[in-house]
Amino acid sequence: MAALKKVKLGKIANILNGLPDARQHEIMYNAGLITYNFIQPNHLGIHNDIHSASEIKRQTPVSDGYFIRKNDIILKRLNPDVATLVREDLADTTFSSNLIVIRVFKAYFPAYIACLLENQGIAWLNGNIVGSGAAVKSISVKSLAALDIPAVEYKKQMALGRIWLLHKKRKRLLGELIAEDQQLMASVIKSVTANTGEEH
Repeated sequence: MAALKKVKLGKIANILNGLPDARQHEIMYNAGLITYNFIQPNHLGIHNDIHSASEIKRQTPVSDGYFIRKNDIILKRLNPDVATLVREDLADTTFSSNLIVIRVFKAYFPAYIACLLENQGIAWLNGNIVGSGAAVKSISVKSLAALDIPAVEYKKQMALGRIWLLHKKRKRLLGELIAEDQQLMASVIKSVTANTGEEH
């Protein structure tokens, strides 16, 4: 059986570091500042969701390449645990230097790459970090670029990517169902025990 062809992630995607988080205190009150939405690690949810972004003010415009686009994949640079696939364009939104954005070329299905990164790539990266016994693990553009990606046909990429997206959706729905069930149980306990002192 022929070995499955693999390609380095750096050959099939642009991999970008984000903008520094440091606030420009000395220019905060100057006129003419440009305000952008700003995604940081704590804005990434576990269900392929992005919580409301914060704002950042800059004296100089952000390059077009640093705006979040549909189909971008976002990873935390420190202690990566999930891959977030951006499902729609986010207007005037840029990203922190504590995040890395992977922008896949057209020959590859973004959800397929996100699935591999979340389920295999993060474990590989964490296992190959120098000083991986440390409490904080950090990934780099260089380590991501070196990841081997199975070069399967596009239809198979689409199938796996869509299954991954459905998996994330199921996890979110199950989480909501469990939360509602816990609330229901708490209400039942409260209703049963609230009037126990009145009965003899």
